[in-house]
Amino acid sequence: MGMMRALTTAVWGAALLCASAGAATSWAPATAPSGVQSQYARTLWRIADGLPEDTVQSIVESSDGVLWIGTTGGLARFDGSHMQVPKLVRSLLANSIFTLTFERDGSLWAGTEGGGLLRVGRTGVKSYSVREGLTDGFVRKVLEDSKGRLWVGTDDGLFVMDAVGQRAGRLRRVDKGTIAPMAVHAITEDCAGRIWVGGSRLIVLNPNGTEQEFALKGAYSQTRVKTLTETKDGRLWVGTVGGLQYLDHGTFHVVRGIHATVRTLIQASDGLLWIGTIGDGVWTLGTAQQAAENGRLRQVSGRGLLPSDTVLSLFEDAQRQIWIGTQAGLVRLNRTPVRVVPLPEGGDPDYETISGDTHGNVWVAAQQLYLIYKDVARPVIYGGLKDVKVRNVFRARDGALWIGTDGSGAYRVDGNKVRHYTAPEELTNNFVRGFLQDRDGALWIAADEGVSRINAAGMTERKLTEANGLSFFSTRSLLQDSKGTLWIGTDHGLSKWRNGHFEHDAATAALAHEKVWSILQDQSGVLWFGTRDHGLFRYRTGAAAGEPLVQQFTVAQGLPSNSIYQLLQDRSGTFWMTGPNMIASIAAKDIESEPSEERPLSVQTYQMPYGADGAQLYGGRQPAGFLASDDSLWFPTSKGAAHLAKVTPQSEPAPRAWVDELIEDGRSLSTDDITHDTVHVAANVVRLSFGFTAISLRPQEGVRFRYALEGFDPTWTAAGASRLATYTNVPPGRYRFRVQAFNTANPSSVSEFSLSLVKAQVFYATWWFYALCCLALSTMVWSLYHVRVRGIRARFAAVLEERGRLAREMHDTVIQGCTGISALLEAMASQMGEGTVPNDGLLECARIQARTTIDEARQAISNMRHEREKNVDLVLALKGVAGQTTHDSAIGVQATEMAFHHDVEKLEITASVAHEILMTVREAIYNSVQHSRSGKVEMDLRMRGDDLTICVVDHGCGFATAGDNVAAEGHYGIVGMRERVQRLGGKMELISAQGQGTKVQLRFRMVRPQ
Repeated sequence: MGMMRALTTAVWGAALLCASAGAATSWAPATAPSGVQSQYARTLWRIADGLPEDTVQSIVESSDGVLWIGTTGGLARFDGSHMQVPKLVRSLLANSIFTLTFERDGSLWAGTEGGGLLRVGRTGVKSYSVREGLTDGFVRKVLEDSKGRLWVGTDDGLFVMDAVGQRAGRLRRVDKGTIAPMAVHAITEDCAGRIWVGGSRLIVLNPNGTEQEFALKGAYSQTRVKTLTETKDGRLWVGTVGGLQYLDHGTFHVVRGIHATVRTLIQASDGLLWIGTIGDGVWTLGTAQQAAENGRLRQVSGRGLLPSDTVLSLFEDAQRQIWIGTQAGLVRLNRTPVRVVPLPEGGDPDYETISGDTHGNVWVAAQQLYLIYKDVARPVIYGGLKDVKVRNVFRARDGALWIGTDGSGAYRVDGNKVRHYTAPEELTNNFVRGFLQDRDGALWIAADEGVSRINAAGMTERKLTEANGLSFFSTRSLLQDSKGTLWIGTDHGLSKWRNGHFEHDAATAALAHEKVWSILQDQSGVLWFGTRDHGLFRYRTGAAAGEPLVQQFTVAQGLPSNSIYQLLQDRSGTFWMTGPNMIASIAAKDIESEPSEERPLSVQTYQMPYGADGAQLYGGRQPAGFLASDDSLWFPTSKGAAHLAKVTPQSEPAPRAWVDELIEDGRSLSTDDITHDTVHVAANVVRLSFGFTAISLRPQEGVRFRYALEGFDPTWTAAGASRLATYTNVPPGRYRFRVQAFNTANPSSVSEFSLSLVKAQVFYATWWFYALCCLALSTMVWSLYHVRVRGIRARFAAVLEERGRLAREMHDTVIQGCTGISALLEAMASQMGEGTVPNDGLLECARIQARTTIDEARQAISNMRHEREKNVDLVLALKGVAGQTTHDSAIGVQATEMAFHHDVEKLEITASVAHEILMTVREAIYNSVQHSRSGKVEMDLRMRGDDLTICVVDHGCGFATAGDNVAAEGHYGIVGMRERVQRLGGKMELISAQGQGTKVQLRFRMVRPQ
């Protein structure tokens, strides 16, 4: 129909009324708005994380900031990063720890289920049982009062220990005589010094020695007391099997809404009363003095916040975090200013943008369009846009609403008028990335293939693409600065449009290859560019002398991520940025400084609340963040719209640095073994490692470390993800290892821990060292003598080897040549004896053979005196041998055909190796020609990688290989062949049999010449 109509016209809000009157305040249950996640970030620990067992029954914090956790499987210690069972209490693993409390002197008292009372000191564990006056081993509560007395409640009686300090006295039973025996589960001391004891009954012990019993409302089985606490307003709160009651003006009142057993109670530092129940999770209750919103009873454990609704212990640490012990693990809750408004359809779209207008509307575009009102997101559909995938929304100054789509162009909605802009007529592309209205009222629309400018009359008057100078077609961000310059961020560079044309300056040069996803001009006029991969870039025009125009900030300067999706600045000057999985803020004064690795930026990061943990933020389409008129911030995430009300970043104190491990050549020494301020290291230790940590119960994602070994390191070293500093070959001497810890939110606040160490000197001046030196000298002389003897033997062996080499060369050159000449002369003589004219060819061949023999002999002598330097083509050389053999045999009495097969055309090897192979092959061929009488000899060369195989085969008469050793008969050809092959590291196989021919196979591993 072309007309705009909102399909979601329902009442989006309702007034919430809260009334309270008189001293007897009543509380009614209430729940948070259905669209808003709880403002607590949750962390969960279980057995896999170091707990002895999942059932956590008691939690206390020591004076040094360490958490002690009592479970049904024993006691654990948690310093914020390591959950472990100390050696001192490993014997307690068989005990179920029900209650814990710290004494003033730092000793830890543990009440067990069946194992009595335990006192854990620095030197050991002491057990209290029957001998010390305790008649029951099931200890439910331990309390040290203001007078130093220790109160112990058990399933069978109340006990007190009067000895102060040394705790050497006996436990004295209190519930006897005028006080009837009772089972005790709860003990507390009120502001008047009275001791309240609850269990099977509820009594109070007054400072004057009198006692009084109180009757609770409800049936007998429902009034058994499980926990007691007094709040700051003087009320006594009693958790019972049947629920929760409080004492006001001498009368007990029942809190409506709590029907489960209340196992544990604490009042947090903000005044809220936390209530842990059996089977009904955790509730909070505000006191009458608090605001109406906090004065209601709320269940905070819904939507799976806790791994179990059976809550056994509650605790608030010194940093105001709430710890919850459940039947299925330990939970830490941190307040976070981030609230996440889920979208009705849920899901996880591949894009999402968020924007707002001066009317207070917050729009979320995630394929559909949503409007957030009173923390609830509701879908909004305009006429004509029902099936359109919405990418972003922009409210123009004339009140018109521009809607960018995913493939359908842009829509301008003004009252009942809807105008559609598409490519290629009005837009460069139908996939809209962002909107910008310039000071002239024209609208710039960034798309996947450029930017379009639509004037105030609604006409497209300009398109900016790569064809007319845009740095890259894929645009991501737009900004018009105070001077009217248009900045365009793309996926491959930054473009600057000014006075009708593109310009280049220091900023465009520095970001020529960057993915520019966000652009901001801050309150001082400085331009900031957030990139997808390389952090922030600051561009200051007219910078003072010596200051860079463009400066880059990365994780090296303290940024939490190098991926910047959105960059905003609120009215107080604080910078806000998002990345793939982070929301962070930086004070203006910090980022205006010159940060470095030694002085990093002060960055505050913000946790996602439970239900949105692990949420990924969106970027690359604008707007990826929105600053509302009330200074609150909105960011799109995969779990919905993240909202931060006006936040004042808090400076966190530095976590306490601590060295918890020393590793010497792989042998670990824990802090239990390091009992002195100075550690002594043996002289033979080569690799020395220091394991360090931060003792802080807060989340430690923002904790950073730097360390130095004084006397060895010239400066500080920034620690990476590994909390380990390793040194090798540290010289003997005195050193001090220093480690500093700080939080990225407050890098100026630093804590330091140092550890002195002494590495021992080598005892080279002792008598046994001199004796060892004498022994070593004697051994060396003896060794030199034997080395000399071995040298003489080696030289003698070399002489024998050289003699063998001379024998082979003589055999394969002189003797073989003479033998050939002799055969030719015999052939000539046989022809003369028959009366025929001698063959001139035989005579010429004899002459050639004589010259060749002389040349080979000379060459052999030359080779013995000089190292060969040239390379030889073995294939070509073997071709020559084959051709010469065929030619020579053709002239003789019996012609022999020589066939040569090869699978490579060229094989260059060193001359010395080629000589040995040629001599061996020629001897094999000569033997076949002279003795086989086959008339045909085949030679085959094959290369397989670096493996060379040469075979010489004839099909002649053959011979018995059992008689290979023919040297005794004066024939050394085969012996020489084997020696040559062995010198090259090869193998020779000779296969022959009478009447079946002979095969000589040579195998070599070739090393090609460089």
